[in-house]
Amino acid sequence: MAVKVLVTAIGQHVIAETKQIENKESKEIVGYWLGKPRLVFYGRDEETNEIQINFGSYCLVSAEEEFSVRADHVVSILEPRADVVEGYTNFTTPVEAPEVELTDDVNLDGEVNELSSDTIEDGTSPGLTD
Repeated sequence: MAVKVLVTAIGQHVIAETKQIENKESKEIVGYWLGKPRLVFYGRDEETNEIQINFGSYCLVSAEEEFSVRADHVVSILEPRADVVEGYTNFTTPVEAPEVELTDDVNLDGEVNELSSDTIEDGTSPGLTD
C-alpha cells in the first residue's frame, strides 16, 4: 500500500496507507482500503509563522487500524511530501527502545560491574580496604 492524502467530501484530509478496491467484473473503483489512517490537522506557530502539521485518530471511539471508504466519499487523492510521509511513518510506527533486563551485574546507570574471581565468600575483594 502507498501512503496517500485523501480529501473527503466533507473536507477532511486523511493520510493513510491506501489501496484501491475494484469491482472484479466492471473494473470500476468502488472504494479505498485505508491502513493506519490519520486525520491531518494544521496550525501556525505564532512566533515563526510556520505551518505545523499534526496527526490525529480518524475515529476516536474505534481501535480499528484498517477499513474501507467508499469511492464516492473521496474527492481527491494526493501524493504527500516526503517530509510529511516521514512524520506520518514516525507517528504511526514509532521506533521502540530495546528492552533491557537488569541483573545483579548491572547498576542503574547502565555500567557493568565486573566480577572478580578473587571475590571471597563474604562478598569483599582482597586488597580493598574501607
